[in-house]
Amino acid sequence: MKIMEKIYITTPIYYVNAEPHLGHTYTTVVADTLKRFYRSIVYDAFLLTGTVEHGDKIAHAPATNETTPKEYVDRISGLFRSTWDACGIAYDHFIRTTDGYHQEYVQKVLQKIYDAGDIYFGDYGGFYCYGCERVYTEKELVDGKCPDHQVAPDFISEKNYFFRMSKYQQQLIDAIQIKSDLIRPERYRTEVLAFLREPLEDLCISRPTSRLKWGIPLPFDANYVTYVWFDALLNYVSALEHRGGDSVQTLWPKAQHLIAKDILKPHAIYWPTML
Repeated sequence: MKIMEKIYITTPIYYVNAEPHLGHTYTTVVADTLKRFYRSIVYDAFLLTGTVEHGDKIAHAPATNETTPKEYVDRISGLFRSTWDACGIAYDHFIRTTDGYHQEYVQKVLQKIYDAGDIYFGDYGGFYCYGCERVYTEKELVDGKCPDHQVAPDFISEKNYFFRMSKYQQQLIDAIQIKSDLIRPERYRTEVLAFLREPLEDLCISRPTSRLKWGIPLPFDANYVTYVWFDALLNYVSALEHRGGDSVQTLWPKAQHLIAKDILKPHAIYWPTML
């Protein structure tokens, strides 16, 4: 009997700071179309989609809606799911980063990386954009404003935990150069390699609970929660772990991530170094 070829297709995991719109729908329909195509040529195709539900933007959003963060994310995530159902999207699993199994998996991974010595405590500071949930250097700002949100960021300085992302820079460059189709289209592969010509900084992966409580607590320090990208990206594996059986062994090697150009850096740099 012939063994079925497999493919694992993922959409970006959508941020619930806003209701679903045409851009979200476009990507999800593309993913659904790909799944249906592969099914038609007798592939075992698995499609994952879902929602990101932690971070600064989510913590602040309910303030204008007179609700709690949990009530807010439940409503918006529900809208995403009902929209895909109304569109007839044939997803196999819908993940939420507030799901208990995902939060447990994130903590397990964080503990493993911490035990390996690749997480350390240090100073974190700079011009922080709450919309991007990241620090910008002064030279990255345009007229003193965030280039994406066109607002002046706040200067913050605090202690946080860092992932030794810089340690894996050359390994990442080698992987991208060896596998020419790792990032497609080609122009985005070129963009990532150009970015990696400069020294890669370590990644701040925590936020103090004194400033942000809405997040997954670090397993090694309850005074901090996990940075939203370090939490969100792990959904691609936590969903397979939750599915059980041989899902990780058989589907993960066949993963194809569909993303938008504005989340290229987290997916093409943060994610592979985390892996």
